Amino acid sequence: MLLTNLIIGLGIFLYGMNQLERGVEALSSDWIKYRLAYSTRHPLQSVLTGTAVTALVQSSSMVGLLVLAFASAGAIPLYNAIGVMLGANLGTTFTGWIVTTLGFKLNLAAVALPAVGLGGLIQVFADSRPKLRANGIVILGLGLLLFGLGIMKDTVDNLPSNWELEQLREFNALTFLLLGTVLTAVIQSSSATMMIALTALNSGIIDLQGAAALVIGADIGTTSTMALGSIKGAVIKRQLALAHFLFNLSVDLLAFIFLLPLLPTLISWINLKDPLYSLVVFHSLFNALGLLIYVPFLQQFSSWISKRFLSRQTGSLLSDVPVSVPEAAIQASQQHVRKMLISSIAVNLQALEVNIRQLSISENSRTTLNQVVTEDESFEQQYDHLKESEGELLRYVVRFQQQPLNDQQANQLLLLLNCARDTVYSTKTLKAARPDLAELHHTPVTILQDYSKKYRNSLKTIYQDLLELACSEHSEDYMKEELENLREVNERQHQQFHDLISQDSQQGAIQPEQLSTLLNVNRMLWLSTQTLLKAMTYWQGLESPITLNPLPSGLTKPK
Repeated sequence: MLLTNLIIGLGIFLYGMNQLERGVEALSSDWIKYRLAYSTRHPLQSVLTGTAVTALVQSSSMVGLLVLAFASAGAIPLYNAIGVMLGANLGTTFTGWIVTTLGFKLNLAAVALPAVGLGGLIQVFADSRPKLRANGIVILGLGLLLFGLGIMKDTVDNLPSNWELEQLREFNALTFLLLGTVLTAVIQSSSATMMIALTALNSGIIDLQGAAALVIGADIGTTSTMALGSIKGAVIKRQLALAHFLFNLSVDLLAFIFLLPLLPTLISWINLKDPLYSLVVFHSLFNALGLLIYVPFLQQFSSWISKRFLSRQTGSLLSDVPVSVPEAAIQASQQHVRKMLISSIAVNLQALEVNIRQLSISENSRTTLNQVVTEDESFEQQYDHLKESEGELLRYVVRFQQQPLNDQQANQLLLLLNCARDTVYSTKTLKAARPDLAELHHTPVTILQDYSKKYRNSLKTIYQDLLELACSEHSEDYMKEELENLREVNERQHQQFHDLISQDSQQGAIQPEQLSTLLNVNRMLWLSTQTLLKAMTYWQGLESPITLNPLPSGLTKPK
């Protein structure tokens, strides 16, 4: 019966912790995701963000999975994502302080059930008010957490009178270390293991050093969450999971080997009489020392981690990022469409028989272009890949639209869908013009060859500028101005070629059948470039999207 009560108490505690996380996430979801995505530019800022966010939501696992999502989307670079992970380790120690203060220093019965009742009432009567309902979930979760803790505390207090537990005190520190590791890996909650350690310590079942070894093991076991989250998807996920594991393992082993034997001396020096606070101080101390050791060498550590798993780079951004994290999914969709834009520019240049190696572009744009484009593929193969990318985006958006989205996110999705559609249409237009382009390029007629060269040179300049815009970050005003300039250049060139063709036709320099070909090519080149410029505008979100037809529930690869 005691074991049953212990399991029931643990179950209620874990469910309460889950509700508390849900409520806090609902109350501060936008803030948390904003902080993770945009407040991690500097390594120290990343560490502080990881600490603060984890302390707020009381879940290093949730923060870890969010960081995996943002890192996979390219919103957080590896260097800064590792900083967040390290900070999250310190942030999770706040759980011990909360449980010790509320769970063992207050009358739980006087607090837990009223909190459960109040939280339940708020949820029932605030169904149409999301923020108030989230407050109710927080109060309910806190009440359940304390209620479960109370059951476990009372059960453990009665264990010595029912079971012979003297042998537990005889276990060595290594046994408790392994027990903490396995227990946390199984229940996927270092906070629950910390609570078990505090309860056992409070009841005198284990001593302070045994509880400390259990908590050190919990820190190692919690790395299993990120390991499971990194099994599939981007290389950066596995790199982050490895960094998390190596950091925890090294810091925890140092704490086990060097700090644990000195724990009685350390507690005596600090003059702490309460064993529960002694345990949470020890937990916070060795995690803080781990940060002090790693942060000065974060750049070197990240550089070493970045070289791992490179041979296993597979998949696309969209397959790596879950739609359940809208901000990360938007980032991934933007990067996916950006690659489509760069691919379209390269394929269009191939249709014009322009060697992309001869483009006058910056080193940064050259590097990005080489990462996206495979030069040994034919035009048809690259065009097929472009269509497949559009189909992948459409299928992703179908799943994405099933998530709760705000107006801004829904608008961004429409912009990106419009961008992908126009990107493919631009290349499709040139695909239709390829026979005429090839005829002009390889004809023995000199004037037609001259037109072919003029077309290539004029569009080469536009595409070089487009590549620079697509491969680097620019301000909204700069993008808007440059795209408008390129539109004017495209319009002007189209009109100039039209006038030149008409003039040569009137002078008898070109034959009637050649006139039709030249006018058709001029029109198709203008339309393709204009559509690509429109796609670039959508990508930057500078223009409101047109109304799209509803997407079908089941999408197949586009034909």
